Amino acid sequence: MTLTIKLVRHGQSRANVREVEARDVGDHNIELTDHGKEQARTVGSTLGADYLKDALVYCSPYTRTRQTLECILEGAGLGREHVRIYEDPRLREVDPGYSEYEKQHELRRTHGWFYYRFKGGESPADCFDRTSSFLESLMRQIERKAAEHVLIVTHGLTIRCFAMRYLHLSVEQFDELANPGNCDVITIGDKHELPGAGWITGRWGLVGLRKRGPDEQ
Repeated sequence: MTLTIKLVRHGQSRANVREVEARDVGDHNIELTDHGKEQARTVGSTLGADYLKDALVYCSPYTRTRQTLECILEGAGLGREHVRIYEDPRLREVDPGYSEYEKQHELRRTHGWFYYRFKGGESPADCFDRTSSFLESLMRQIERKAAEHVLIVTHGLTIRCFAMRYLHLSVEQFDELANPGNCDVITIGDKHELPGAGWITGRWGLVGLRKRGPDEQ
């Protein structure tokens, strides 16, 4: 069996374009823009029905990830009745708390991107812990279903934590990972079937993530 895992960050959201702030409307309530929906339809068209109809499909329960998955299926020409969707709260984005995100930048730099816990929220390390728990559940489901295809629609930092856990990356390597763009597709699979894989551990390779620039958070 050749396993392929596709992780997709949600499409452009209203928070991404500063139309709303998470602390005002609730992070879980943020919707996609029209452009974000079109991004997701394009992903669905690219992935195609053949990949999706036999895939284990997982989704964060946030509004923007639910909408992204709906549009992915629409782009692939599939209805919800054609796939089994598992919503898992462990796939939610890291909780940024209720203080201003930007004002914590220097504290994050001092205490470590991975370790710093947002005021009233989580750290990436906390997100890593629940993502690790999700991965254990996922691998059991893959074994039970003899699945070859997986789709996970989630959030940028959650994707990085998943990649860190799956490929056994160090904290320093995690710190090098840039946040994926809206509707970027990150693929984990057999390294021999992923030409140009930027991150390789054992038999597994990953494509779709890049290194963080010096000015990126």
